Amino acid sequence: MSEEEQKKSLLEEYTELSKNSLIKVQFSCGGNSTSIDEPEDVPIVPESLTLEIPVSYKLADEENIEAILSLLKTNNLPVSDLGSGKRIFLVALSEGKTIGCVAVEVYGTVGLLRSLAVNSDFRGKGIGQKLVAEAENWSCNYGLKTPYLLTTTAVGFFSKIGWRITERALVPESISTSSEFTSVCPSTAICLIKELE
Repeated sequence: MSEEEQKKSLLEEYTELSKNSLIKVQFSCGGNSTSIDEPEDVPIVPESLTLEIPVSYKLADEENIEAILSLLKTNNLPVSDLGSGKRIFLVALSEGKTIGCVAVEVYGTVGLLRSLAVNSDFRGKGIGQKLVAEAENWSCNYGLKTPYLLTTTAVGFFSKIGWRITERALVPESISTSSEFTSVCPSTAICLIKELE
């Protein structure tokens, strides 16, 4: 076999090897560089290795107001009564962007959980559950032992994280006379309660 035939045979072997390789092969033959591309059907990064974006949680400040209002409106949650009452908002942040929120309204020693919303691009990642846990922790630290809430769509979600259905007639007067109970939420909304330790 001549030297030229040997080079051609070697080139064919390298070409065949490169078709089954994840690495781009570059080699020189007679001074010429030749690139062999990876096969198109081989995934370079498996889907299971995609990295999750970190999420942080904090008390909301003025910088979060616009994003909170946008989240609430997008999720058809009431905003008309947010100008009155004593409440705090907690927010979930990803890369500096507000992606979730929840509020606690304070009525003496009891509280009202409301305005839970998560950006649709970030749902299914436990952010709503974490926001509720943060709100419960804040309530405990503030001295609120029994938060209540009203919902028309999320009874199953709250039941899974320790909230239980209660009669609206059993709600303390300070809560039952709130705007959430008297005008903002429909009378068909389900009332839930959670005793915090």
